[in-house]
Amino acid sequence: MELIILIISAFMTSSISAVIGMGGGIILLGIMAILIPEGYLVIALHGMIQLVSNSTRTYVYREHIKKNLIKEFSVGAFIGLIASSIIIIFLINLFNVSSANEIKTDFLKPLIGLFILWYLFLKKKREVESSQSFYFVGGISGISTVFIGATGPLIAPFFLNKGFNKENIIVNKAACQMITHLGKIPLFICFFNVNYFNEYNILLPLIIAVYLGTNFGAKILRFIPEKLFKKLFKVALTLIAIRLIIDNLGLF
Repeated sequence: MELIILIISAFMTSSISAVIGMGGGIILLGIMAILIPEGYLVIALHGMIQLVSNSTRTYVYREHIKKNLIKEFSVGAFIGLIASSIIIIFLINLFNVSSANEIKTDFLKPLIGLFILWYLFLKKKREVESSQSFYFVGGISGISTVFIGATGPLIAPFFLNKGFNKENIIVNKAACQMITHLGKIPLFICFFNVNYFNEYNILLPLIIAVYLGTNFGAKILRFIPEKLFKKLFKVALTLIAIRLIIDNLGLF
């Protein structure tokens, strides 16, 4: 029964991400966290599933990719992933634990929620942000992806002020997330002792579900006007930020 719930959730959430560019990944992460007890395993499996989901979106909208942006993000993400490896090794030694899966980092999520709200509503806007900022975006994504799982909401605000249309936003954000999800797989194998082959009974059906869901959502996107898409994108991002703050501070 739990597997059926996860399959349906994977299909629906990947469709959501294909339509509004985000939201599906963090919803799926929340559902998986309820049904799978090991927190580190949730992030590890979620990363593999989202790798397929984002790769599919990247392929579907590939003609809208901004290659320079992706190159800059990749450089930053590579540096960030190296930095996260150093941080993990430091924390393992600091807390004297045998594996990184014993380290809790939930306190980071409210901070990310606050950052999103600041960026959306308080930060002074420029008409078009410099693409060089994506070195920085890649860096923070590479550092945080191992610890919080779904970095989509963290990097999403940076795509709003680029003068992009809906396809540009979806594909370039998906390509960036694909890079960080791919990069963190070796870290989970090395530092968290995750064996992905042992989890094939969960991974395989969910991977198929997100592939189908992404293609289904892509068909719906064609009928959504540009202005409505950007409003939905911002509303979804705001709600996710509020949830990150409330859920992890135990306010309710």
